[in-house]
Amino acid sequence: MVPTIPIVSLTICVFSSFLILTKRPRYAFDSIYAIFTICLALPHLGHILARRAEWGHDFLEFSILFPYTFGPLLYLYIRNLTGNSDKIRLVDLLHFLPFLTLMLFFLIGFFGREEEWNGDPEWRRPEMGFHRFGFLLSVSMLFYLIWIFLLLRKHRRSIEDHFSNIDNLKDLSWMYWVLVLFGISTGVHLFLDAIRFGEMGPGDWDPRIVRGSAILVFTAFFCWFGVRQTVVFTSRELEHWKGRTFTPAEVFPEEERKKYEKSGLREEKIPEYLDKIRDYMNSKMPYKDSEFSIDSLSQGTDVPRFYITQILNEHLGTNFYNFTNEYRIREILKEFDAKPPEKPNILSLSLEYGFNSKSTFNSAFKKFTGKTPSEYLEKKSKIA
Repeated sequence: MVPTIPIVSLTICVFSSFLILTKRPRYAFDSIYAIFTICLALPHLGHILARRAEWGHDFLEFSILFPYTFGPLLYLYIRNLTGNSDKIRLVDLLHFLPFLTLMLFFLIGFFGREEEWNGDPEWRRPEMGFHRFGFLLSVSMLFYLIWIFLLLRKHRRSIEDHFSNIDNLKDLSWMYWVLVLFGISTGVHLFLDAIRFGEMGPGDWDPRIVRGSAILVFTAFFCWFGVRQTVVFTSRELEHWKGRTFTPAEVFPEEERKKYEKSGLREEKIPEYLDKIRDYMNSKMPYKDSEFSIDSLSQGTDVPRFYITQILNEHLGTNFYNFTNEYRIREILKEFDAKPPEKPNILSLSLEYGFNSKSTFNSAFKKFTGKTPSEYLEKKSKIA
């Protein structure tokens, strides 16, 4: 009988890979995602074939090495999303050295081994849900879990310098849940590995269900959000659709150029750039577009976006997110003051001036006025 969990997981992975590979435009992180889902699918396929084909056990032994690619691929996926380079460097292949080493040992053993099993009890075999190198796999997953978490935390701090509205596809908040599920899967691997090194078998419960369920939940969640994920930094879209070539000063810095060190921004140019930015914001009101970003502001003012970030941070003591929302709130306050005594449509106004949700508007309004919109209007009506 073919188990249900591997079939469901395999179907999700194959379908997700198909959707990504037929996506246009497709970016480097999409390709990494597709490779990840294929590697995620192979162990599921191995468990299915182990019960359906004579050579299924050999394929299973081969396929259960692919989880060693999960951590590196997930790291490269996040790094590509949070950076501005679509290139995979040659040095990145070092992440896959443990996987390639184990694959080499497998091939040597496969072509040189005898037909007899290595003496392990039947319950310790991969078909029963145990991994021969489970401890090493758990260490690898735990290492990348921590590394990816630090990468996401750094990204979350930086995106407020780039966007006027931030949703979960930009701040990658869904990836924190992926990491939680990845951590649970790591814990399951450690638990099963501890049992494997013991003398007693798992007893009445089936390790395949425990491991399979953890991986199924991770697979479903990652595939669902991964398919929906779009580019984070819009300079990629501007470059792709408009064929614009960015100057070195405009390229998103890998380490924030050590926080403006050697940025090239001359002190005497700051007032000129600041006037350009303010004139553009006041005359064009670009913040009324909910997709307004620092790339759009840079294109509209011909001021390199790294200079904009530096000017806002160092000379105005703010970031792009708060700078833009302050303009939006000012205009909405003018609308409040211009409206008759009856209560204005708050949701309609917030959407008109570029906020993409009422909750985001309420949060920004309270930050800049110290009151919620309702409290502000109530006080205004009492004064009137």
